Amino acid sequence: MDDEKPRSIRAGMVETYPVSRTPLGSLARKIIACVCLCTSATAMLVSWIAIQTTYAHLHQELARRLPRSLEHGAVSIAAWQEARRPDAPLGEADRRALRALLDLERDGAARMLLIDPQGAILAAALGHDAVAPSRATAEVLSHPAGMHDYHDADGVRVMGASRDLANGWRLVVEDPFQRAFAPVMAVVARVFAADLAVILFFGLLGYKITTAALHPIETLSEAARRIAQGQFDHEVPELSRTDELGLLTRTFNDMMRRLRGYQSQIETANERLTERNMELQQAKETFEQLSITDGLTRLHNHRFFQDHLTRELKRVSRTGEPLTMLLIDIDDFKGLNDRFGHAAGDELLTGLAQTMSDTIRESDLLARYGGEEFVVLAANTDLSGAYGLAEKVRTAVVEASFIVDESMRPVRVSVSIGVARYQGNRKAFFVATDRALYRAKAEGKNCVVMDEDEQLA
Repeated sequence: MDDEKPRSIRAGMVETYPVSRTPLGSLARKIIACVCLCTSATAMLVSWIAIQTTYAHLHQELARRLPRSLEHGAVSIAAWQEARRPDAPLGEADRRALRALLDLERDGAARMLLIDPQGAILAAALGHDAVAPSRATAEVLSHPAGMHDYHDADGVRVMGASRDLANGWRLVVEDPFQRAFAPVMAVVARVFAADLAVILFFGLLGYKITTAALHPIETLSEAARRIAQGQFDHEVPELSRTDELGLLTRTFNDMMRRLRGYQSQIETANERLTERNMELQQAKETFEQLSITDGLTRLHNHRFFQDHLTRELKRVSRTGEPLTMLLIDIDDFKGLNDRFGHAAGDELLTGLAQTMSDTIRESDLLARYGGEEFVVLAANTDLSGAYGLAEKVRTAVVEASFIVDESMRPVRVSVSIGVARYQGNRKAFFVATDRALYRAKAEGKNCVVMDEDEQLA
């Protein structure tokens, strides 16, 4: 438990922990994640725009180039058809001538096809990387004039345009989609690499900036948490920078030093207050003890006896146990005072109190009743037991001797004792005991007398 106390108060030392010890907190992670997300979204948007722009440009180029090839090819084939007999069969030489014409008019397209009304390919002009389809697809034949995106008979996706010719022929020019838009694919690969580089760069930059900015704040947060736990023995390193964070760390450390000073003052004041409370408690206990103690004999006084008697009367009224009282008076005490003086009388009272205190039982209460009178309250004791106790006290006093003056001569005294039993009435209890003491005095002193009369109801 001692380790949990602030070390600044315990050992006068202050620990300064570096910023680098502070882990990357949730706020920093959120900021870095936000930077990465925004960078990714921006990069994707820019990439999408670049790709769409490239795609649109290539599409426009195809839309310009393919119809132009069709136009030139249609003119050349029309001229070729006029130069031959309409009913002449199409021979191999004609096919080679048509293939040569198509190859001239292909204009960079992958292939140009001449198709009869049944979809058969009459002639095909192919680029060095193009492959002739097995036949024209119904999709090609069903499309009207213009450029379209479709799949050929071999399942290859192509961009193509077609035009109807005489004799039911159709002229088709095609570019495979992958070939036509290869620049787009290259752009996509380059954009992806650029996006990845941008995201990594800005993510790392965001991490550096965020940690540099937030680590001091998280360090201050940790220090504030320690303050809330009552630990004032830590300081954050003061930053050399002159911005708000530098000012905040310096202000925080000044606050910590003041708190440690205030805590030290409070602990000192608490220690003094604790000492003062202990002194007051001791004084209170001493006062309470003095208020119930006789200053001369150190026995309980009359006030304490009355309070104790009240508690005992309630108890015996509830339990039915017997309760007896012994009223003790020193015989001829006035003559002893006149002969030896009041100081000697005080010495005699003190000695008698010690003798009787050594004689009675621990369960009995011995108190100074007043002047030269003492009283013993015997709990759970009947008259015969109380009589025996009184005789024991009387005998002990008679047999004792006391030195009360400078002559060192021993002095002997005797006591008269009245004994009575409690029968339900407090006042009658005292009257009976006092009556028994009066009878003991009348019968010659140095004796014990029991009151056997019925007490008043």
